[in-house]
Amino acid sequence: MPREAFIYGGLSAVAAEVVSFPLDTSKIRLQIQGQLADANLTDIKYRGMSHTLFLVAQEEGMLSLYNGVKYAALRQATYGTIRFGIFFSGKSWWVSKGGKDTDLHFTVTLGALGGAISSLLTTPIDMFKVRSQSSQSTQNRSIIQSFYKVYQHAGIKGLYQGKWPNAKRAALVNGVEIPSYVFLKSSLINKFNQEDCFRTHLTSATFASLMGVMVSQPADVAKTRIMHQRPHHTDIRHYKGFWDVVKYTARTEGISAMWKGVVPAWCRNGPWNITFYLVLEQFRRFDMVFNKRDKPLF
Repeated sequence: MPREAFIYGGLSAVAAEVVSFPLDTSKIRLQIQGQLADANLTDIKYRGMSHTLFLVAQEEGMLSLYNGVKYAALRQATYGTIRFGIFFSGKSWWVSKGGKDTDLHFTVTLGALGGAISSLLTTPIDMFKVRSQSSQSTQNRSIIQSFYKVYQHAGIKGLYQGKWPNAKRAALVNGVEIPSYVFLKSSLINKFNQEDCFRTHLTSATFASLMGVMVSQPADVAKTRIMHQRPHHTDIRHYKGFWDVVKYTARTEGISAMWKGVVPAWCRNGPWNITFYLVLEQFRRFDMVFNKRDKPLF
């Protein structure tokens, strides 16, 4: 199992996260507003991605767009490292056994498995990121203090609040996004005689991000809403899980609310994927030159 797949995947994921983080903050703000389950969130304050970015920067300062970035970087250093490491290591093993990296049955399963495992392990970090981004004040607590505060109120269960919607979303994203990139890139190179170059990587990354967002957005909205709730608050309606969010949201806001924030999600996911794969491709080339390989390791 090549450790380079884990290292390069994690570093590329951290770089992509930092570049696209303000867009993720706007997505979070849009997803949590308008809920009848919480009286503090019933108002529709933000009207789209650009309005959200402008209003947050105007009312709270530019730095508020980066609330929770330390959790995001830590999350990608762990979640990103594990999910991409599992996928690209598994793909290398599959190809070495005579399989094809365009085999969608295998790559979709591998991507979904890597996403689910990594998200379950890193759910507490993701929860702190969501709460920091949805807050209207800069968070001054350290990561350790944040863990301890939630543990004091709700124990281990509180730290893993929203773990199953998180795992569902990660499985959907990874089961669609990574195989889409690998499949389209391989097809462009091998079937349409395109070069393994920037244009091919850009096209594949853009397509992969679009597919991933459209499929996973309902799970992303459910994850965000569940993670945003504080278990010790008794004056709100607590969601029981993914399907409870879907049913209650469809009844009170309409089913289209499950795609709230889809534009900023894609606007964020597009740059994220483009940054990630362009950086990853450079790491792959660096690895070939540095280790004098005839072809990429993963």
